[in-house]
Amino acid sequence: MLDVETPERTSESERGRILGALIEIAAERGYAETTVEMILQRAALGRSSFDHHFRSKYDCFLSAWQEINETCMREMLEAYNSCEDWPDKLRAVACEIVESLRGDLSRATFSVEVLAAGDAARARRDMTMRVVASLIDAGRNEMDDPESVPHTTAEALAGSAYGQVYARVVDGRADELPELIPQLMSVAVMPYLGIEAAMSELSRGFEPPARYRRSVAKRSSSPKSRDSAGSAEDYPPELSRLPPGRHGLPREFVVHNQHQRLVAGLAEAIAENGYAGTTIAHITRHAAVSRRTFYEHFSSKDECFVDAYDTVMTELRDRVSEGFEEADDWAHAVKAGIGAMLASLAAEPHLARLCMVEALVAGPVVVERYDAAIQSFVPYFKGGREGRPPEVLARLSPTTEEALVGGMVSLISRRIIAGKTEDLEELLPDLVEFTLTPYLGSEEAAKIALAKD
Repeated sequence: MLDVETPERTSESERGRILGALIEIAAERGYAETTVEMILQRAALGRSSFDHHFRSKYDCFLSAWQEINETCMREMLEAYNSCEDWPDKLRAVACEIVESLRGDLSRATFSVEVLAAGDAARARRDMTMRVVASLIDAGRNEMDDPESVPHTTAEALAGSAYGQVYARVVDGRADELPELIPQLMSVAVMPYLGIEAAMSELSRGFEPPARYRRSVAKRSSSPKSRDSAGSAEDYPPELSRLPPGRHGLPREFVVHNQHQRLVAGLAEAIAENGYAGTTIAHITRHAAVSRRTFYEHFSSKDECFVDAYDTVMTELRDRVSEGFEEADDWAHAVKAGIGAMLASLAAEPHLARLCMVEALVAGPVVVERYDAAIQSFVPYFKGGREGRPPEVLARLSPTTEEALVGGMVSLISRRIIAGKTEDLEELLPDLVEFTLTPYLGSEEAAKIALAKD
C-alpha cells in the first residue's frame, strides 16, 4: 500500500527543513547576516511556507534553539541516569555534550550564535545551564554537611565549563574538547568530594563511564519534533552631559566630553536595544549630540563599541589592581580584587552590560578583546600557586585559573542579564570561596570569604 503523505506530515516536513536551513546558515554566516530569503533558498520553499510556521526570523531562531535545547537536556539526563555513582553520572553528561558537539559542528556553532540573538534566546541557553548546575549540585548529597558548599558554586562551575567549551568552539578547536573533560571533572568534584576524588578524575583522561558507553546510543541532533517556542542610569561626572547651548568651555574639554557622552550614549542604547538592534541614531539620541559629531569621533558603531569597551575594561582592571595591591597576602588580595570588580560593575549597570554581556556579540574584534581581557585576570589567581606544597600543586590542572575566571565571569554575566546588576556585591562571599578553594581547601576558603574585613 502506498504511503500517502498527509497535510500534517507535509507541514511538519516543511518546518523541519526551514529549521535545518536556519541552523546551517546561522552557523556559516552568523545570526545577524542570516536572512529569511537565505533560509528559504536553502530549504527550497516559498515565503508562504515560512509565514505559515513562523512570525519572523527571530521566532524561527527561537524555535530552532528551543528544540536543540530540549534535545540537549534529554540527552544529558539520559546520560546522567545511565550511571549509578554521582561522579560517573557527571562524567557521562560531560562526554555526551562533547561527543554531541564534535559530531555536529553546525549545531555547535549555532549554539554559539545564541549570544547574538537577544535575551529571549539567552534565557533558553540559561535554562540548559541551570540543568547542568543542578546535576553538579547533586554532589552535595554525597557530603556529610551538604550546606557547607554554596549553591552558587554549582552555578559557577556550569558557567566555567560553558565558557571553556564556548572558547574552543569559537576558535574552531572542537576536536580538543575531549582533553577538557578530566580537567572539568576535577574542578567539579573537588568542592563536594575533596582533593583525592579530584585527583582521581584528573588522572582518568577522556574515559566515558562503561555503562554510559553501552546504554546511550548515538542520536541525530537535527530538530525533528514540533514544540512551541516563546515567541538613563546616572553616570559618573566624566560621563555627564554638557548643558545645551553656548557654554564657553574650552574646545579640548568639549571634544573630550562629547567622546565620553558617546560612550555613555552607546551603553544606554545597547541596554535598551541590544547590540544588534542599536543604530547610530540611537547612540546620538542618548548622547544628545548630532550625527555629525558622532562621525567626528568614530567611523562606525563598531568602532565606537571597541573604544567604549577598551575604556570600560581599562578602568575595571585598574580598580581590580588597586584592590589587589592594597591587601597583605594573596588570598585577601583576591577577595579585595573581586570586591572592587563587583562594586564597579554594580555602580554602572549599563556599562556592566556592555562589557560583560554585549561584548560577546559585537563582532570578532571585540570578542578578541573580550578574551584577552578575561585572560588578563588569570595571573591574579596563578599567584595562588606560589609557595604551595607539592600535593596542592599536583591537584591544580593547567586550566584551573581559566576555569575559575570563567566561572566567576559567567555568574556575574547571568546576574546582569537577569537585571540584578545592582546586587552584584552580594556574590562576593560565594565567589571568594569558589576561587580560593582549589588553593586553600574548603574550610580556609570559607573562613576568608565570610570574614568581615
